[in-house]
Amino acid sequence: MKLATILGALQQIAPLEYAESWDNVGLLVGSSEKNVSVVMTCLTLTPTTLAEAMERQAQLVVCHHPIPFKPLARITNDTSTGKLLLQAIEAGIAVYSPHTAWDNAKKGINQQLADMLELTSVRPLQNFASGSEIDESVGVGRYGYVHGQRPHTIEELFERLRQHIPNIQAKSTHDATHGARKVGIVCGSGGSMLGLVASRGCDAMLTGEATYHQCLEAESRGIAMMLIGHHASESFAMNRLAQHLQADLKEVLVCTSERETSNF
Repeated sequence: MKLATILGALQQIAPLEYAESWDNVGLLVGSSEKNVSVVMTCLTLTPTTLAEAMERQAQLVVCHHPIPFKPLARITNDTSTGKLLLQAIEAGIAVYSPHTAWDNAKKGINQQLADMLELTSVRPLQNFASGSEIDESVGVGRYGYVHGQRPHTIEELFERLRQHIPNIQAKSTHDATHGARKVGIVCGSGGSMLGLVASRGCDAMLTGEATYHQCLEAESRGIAMMLIGHHASESFAMNRLAQHLQADLKEVLVCTSERETSNF
């Protein structure tokens, strides 16, 4: 199958126009005319995941985090990024990143986290404008209300997440018994979005990681910052992305990295 066909399927799942303006998304290495029979997804392209892709004889790696992320003046083996890119190119492996397009998509990572928490009346923290119209189903992050008539404790919310993501590293600025009714969600490193979460009247915020000072700011605003680890907040969704791709593309084998792990 031509890579161009797979790119079309990825665009349907996570339209690149939903990516943040600062992001580097789409096909980052390779030719759209390349023939592909094996695709591997992972959160980050590392020596471990690249070696796995080579062993699986994958011709395409779909990694959530872009590589390169920032513009490069040169690609040499003097830097870790350059070395990885050279190895991928020499092995004939194309690299694609959906990153924030997948975060923000209608069925993307933030929406999946909201579903795990069983939130109701879920909406993006900030909508994307499409011409003169606003699509209320896509945008930056998500926020919604806990199910039922009573607040849910931080521990209850963490427990719901553990049912889907067993490897979360649960931390919170507030006690486990602290109650929350309205939760904001920004996967990955979302602490900088605290102001947006606060503007929506949320009393809890779920993200992967945040800085010390962002946590202090959340605490001072009375918002319980819930941290589960950057890797845990996103890696599960790369398996789901693989499942979506496999359902759409019967002529290729789509798999997810089995070796990728992280303690942060």
